[in-house]
Amino acid sequence: MKKLYIVALAVAALLGGACEKVIEFKGEIAAPRLTIAAQAVAGDPFPVYVASSVFFLDNNRAENAYTKNLDTLRGEVRCYVNGSKQSRKMVLHADAGHTSYCYLAEDYVPAPGDHIRVEAEFPGFDLAWAETDVPLLPKFEIVSTTWTLQPKSWEGEQDYYQVDMTLTVTDDASYDKYYCLQPIQGYYFVPGEMSFVEVVPFKSSDIIFQQLDVSAFQRFDFQTGEPLAVNYFTDSMIKGKSYTFKIQLVGVASPEDLNFFSVRLSTVNESLYWFDMSFSQQEYQFDLFSEGVTIYSNVHGGYGVLCAAAPAWADVEW
Repeated sequence: MKKLYIVALAVAALLGGACEKVIEFKGEIAAPRLTIAAQAVAGDPFPVYVASSVFFLDNNRAENAYTKNLDTLRGEVRCYVNGSKQSRKMVLHADAGHTSYCYLAEDYVPAPGDHIRVEAEFPGFDLAWAETDVPLLPKFEIVSTTWTLQPKSWEGEQDYYQVDMTLTVTDDASYDKYYCLQPIQGYYFVPGEMSFVEVVPFKSSDIIFQQLDVSAFQRFDFQTGEPLAVNYFTDSMIKGKSYTFKIQLVGVASPEDLNFFSVRLSTVNESLYWFDMSFSQQEYQFDLFSEGVTIYSNVHGGYGVLCAAAPAWADVEW
């Protein structure tokens, strides 16, 4: 018993001594670098978000973060399209509530097939630049749609439907691509007063959605900062073919309440896919002792991503 008591005291002493320990960081302190976040969407305005990176151990990172070190009077953001040596007009706009400066291209809207180069140059920072290609528009159609009213769980609940949908994608074999599928509904909470738009989650057992390690996840929209559901599949199994597959949506609003209901299929380039994939894996990394995930970056001289997408739409019948 005496030996057991001594062991218990020793363990208690070890645990007590291990409650708090200050570890001095002896590594190299990374200097701030420019960051670029931009997504060129065919047919939409082209904003470029610029900020400054912050060392993760900086005690004043909240005060020093993101924009404080950027001299917007002498700094500039440039956008070159299809090899032109003349930069498009990039104008600084107020970025509502976010930790970056927004430069908007006032004389340029991305088009399918464009090659884009973005440069950010500010005093005290290395030149940061990135290039990307806007993919071609996808070709697809909604073949059939079946609506089934879901049982209500309590009296007075709003009507919701299950929608079984068949779609056909006609793939262009000229280049490798990723697709992103997003059913989108818009409806009124109170008729005529408040509209609401959301991406509707869906399920599918089709093999094209089983190709990727993470085929459906969330990322944060560059412009709004809101979570955005994305569902990817590749053309590796359907290259150059017309391919028909089924999806099932649960929780679709009643047709009487819907303002619109559409399916958006986008072709996205590799940079957008790998950025989303790495971001998702970091967001859902709960194991404290697991290896960290590096966010994908294609920016030279800094951090961030320049990527592109080309969306096509098809309206859903009801």
